[in-house]
Amino acid sequence: MLTLDIAAMIGIRVVSILALANALLFWLSSCSTSSSVTQRTHTPVTTGLPDSVVYRPYRLLLDQLATADWQDRKALFNVFQLHGFKSAAADSANRWLMRQDSSRLQAFQAAERRYGWPRATTAGKEAVGQAYLLIQHAPVAVHASYQDTLRATYMRGELSGFNYATYLDRLLHNQDKPQRYGTQRGRRVLENGQTEDYLFPVEDLAELDHRRATMQLEPILPRLQPGTLILKSSGK
Repeated sequence: MLTLDIAAMIGIRVVSILALANALLFWLSSCSTSSSVTQRTHTPVTTGLPDSVVYRPYRLLLDQLATADWQDRKALFNVFQLHGFKSAAADSANRWLMRQDSSRLQAFQAAERRYGWPRATTAGKEAVGQAYLLIQHAPVAVHASYQDTLRATYMRGELSGFNYATYLDRLLHNQDKPQRYGTQRGRRVLENGQTEDYLFPVEDLAELDHRRATMQLEPILPRLQPGTLILKSSGK
């Protein structure tokens, strides 16, 4: 059974990460001097210790969760390569990944309730990026609930224009609205068996590259077939 095969490939790592997460969260709750922290509101933890010490378990947890996220997606891609995107194996692997993402999200949000959303000034900029990654892979409702948080993170300069544009475009696409920066695309199989890459619907296509420039993104209109959202194949 595919789910068991995937678990066998990375089972030792998954168990160790979940064990580490549980241990860290136990430590967080035992050393806390505050009973609660409003989710996604950054409230400094008062312990009298330097931030480098106070936030180290948070940084370590985020690093482990982000590493597992990447490795699990690598395993999923290997299944796609072996069995195809629309195979029963791929369907089973996708369900497995959703369960993995759910466990990671629970571990992150438990720590977030203790520490608040990570800030570059305390947890470090890498931790901010790792938290962003976990939210990108969260269910649609959770993804949407972080809109104000991620906008504020971007405005503080703690999240890149590329990452914020990607987040916002995915949010808009999930809400059946045109994306703003053209970061979301799809691939379809044509009648002749060849594939075709295309952008999901975009608002005001003529001004797309101007909006992309404000986020330090490269122009994309020259890469589209004229008058369409279809990307030119390589070599054209």
